[in-house]
Amino acid sequence: MNQRSKDMINKQNAAIYTKLKDTFNLPVFQDEVAEDERPERLNLFLIKYGKWALGEDKRHLEQDVFVTYLVEASNTIETDVLDIIYAVSSITLIQFVDSQRDRGQKRDTEEFVDQINFIFKRSIKYECPV
Repeated sequence: MNQRSKDMINKQNAAIYTKLKDTFNLPVFQDEVAEDERPERLNLFLIKYGKWALGEDKRHLEQDVFVTYLVEASNTIETDVLDIIYAVSSITLIQFVDSQRDRGQKRDTEEFVDQINFIFKRSIKYECPV
């Protein structure tokens, strides 16, 4: 049941990972970064998948996809934003929704890291009883 939709989700998840990794040549993690996997410089992507909700019609579900971009000392952060939006939005059935920029202090230091949180939405058709 729903095998085509499941295949599409897996294909999208792999594409998000691959596009970010190939475009920026930075580490990409899902959900969290383990302490032993954390790079010395915090230049990385973090992908999280949000809740599912009923779409505009009863045959589609929508899910938020959150991409966090952490970057230290970058002069290209503003243009990187455009490339990130393009890379993820170019994946079938994924749309850009919003982004928010913030700064956070690195643990046990006086250094700061830029953080941009992106929200994308995907829509998946599913088989539901009528």
